[in-house]
Amino acid sequence: MIKENQKPMIKGLIIAVLSLMLLITLPFITSLISEREVFQEEVTSEVTSKWGKDQTIIGPFILVEYTTNYIAEDGKTMRQRHSYLQAPTNQDFTGDIKTQIKKRSLYEVTLYNTNLNIKASFPTLDELATKLNLIDKESFNSAKLIFSVSDSKGFIQEIFINKDPKQFFEQDRSLIATPAYNFLSYDILDKDINLGEISFPILLKGSTELNFLATAKQTNVNIKSDYKDIKYIGNYLPETDEKEISNENSKWTIYQSIPINSNLETIHQLQDYSFGMKFIQMNDFYSKVNRATKYALLFIGLTFATFFFMENIKNLAINLLHYTLVGLALCINFILLLSFAEYLGFTIAYAISASATILLITSFIYGLSKNKRIAMTIFGLLAALYAFLFFLLQLKEAALIVGSLGLFTILAILMYFSRRIKFSSEKE
Repeated sequence: MIKENQKPMIKGLIIAVLSLMLLITLPFITSLISEREVFQEEVTSEVTSKWGKDQTIIGPFILVEYTTNYIAEDGKTMRQRHSYLQAPTNQDFTGDIKTQIKKRSLYEVTLYNTNLNIKASFPTLDELATKLNLIDKESFNSAKLIFSVSDSKGFIQEIFINKDPKQFFEQDRSLIATPAYNFLSYDILDKDINLGEISFPILLKGSTELNFLATAKQTNVNIKSDYKDIKYIGNYLPETDEKEISNENSKWTIYQSIPINSNLETIHQLQDYSFGMKFIQMNDFYSKVNRATKYALLFIGLTFATFFFMENIKNLAINLLHYTLVGLALCINFILLLSFAEYLGFTIAYAISASATILLITSFIYGLSKNKRIAMTIFGLLAALYAFLFFLLQLKEAALIVGSLGLFTILAILMYFSRRIKFSSEKE
């Protein structure tokens, strides 16, 4: 027979095991969140594929091709073809970005139109020939001014160089690079063009991100945007403070001792010099719901601990079935939160799901105890827990220290009330 004073300890251990068993539901909840995230990505991809995806402006560059002779092992003179990609000495990107929110199904996608102007300064072809140990520009088989973007579907109109209708970029399918960029080019070998002053506009459609490459000796970017929630990404920080109230103007000034030069075969390596901006969606409710589920054990454990103390201190009759039903209600709360968040946003969804769960459990306990004081105690505890979790979810860097202090305080309270439960017989 189990002694009467041992029953609280045994039941406490059973409740602890039950708390851990209820966590079996969490993988199903997180799997549901992941499934909804995949659906969101599919909807976003569908919208951006028809408008324009994340854009990276690649270039401008001068691409030259030339041939050199060399003596093979058998003494024969052989010819070898070379290509060289010359980055500008200076490049400036200026202009503005207009954004719009496209709603599709339950989700919103940030789209944008750019009105940019690019200015670049290159060495002359003769200077480039000297650099490559060639006689002069006549040694080149071809010389082209080229540039590209990561998604060429975003181009809006034809691009004229230096505002000259006779000088314009055309798609050049002979230029093959990895990854497969669709390069635009303009043949400059036999053209009268001042390479020291190249300028052209870019009217471009894209979504979510806009990136540049800092390949020049001096790269200057000054972009004005009407979007407020901007995150700066890439390998260079702007002069603009990301924490300022207004992020309308974004400026970068990047200096390198020499321009970054390459060829088409290794142009993908230039992504190491990328930088830009990301237009973030502040209502990223999936990540917040996912974070909330990580506190499920805290909710279940503290609620069960309160019930356990009430049961032993106030002599309530709460059996294991009641504990199980309350635990399931706490788990279903996260599904309610996810469901409402897709329609109403995280904050309103959190208020609705938390209120529904608190009222359900409070009314359930009142039906068992017929004691308003006990019911209001449970109500206050759950309200404080949900308020504390909501506060934690709004924090970023300080979430760890605030959460740790909160858990320490909760543990101290539990230790205080646990003294009132008799787990063993007192010594006479």
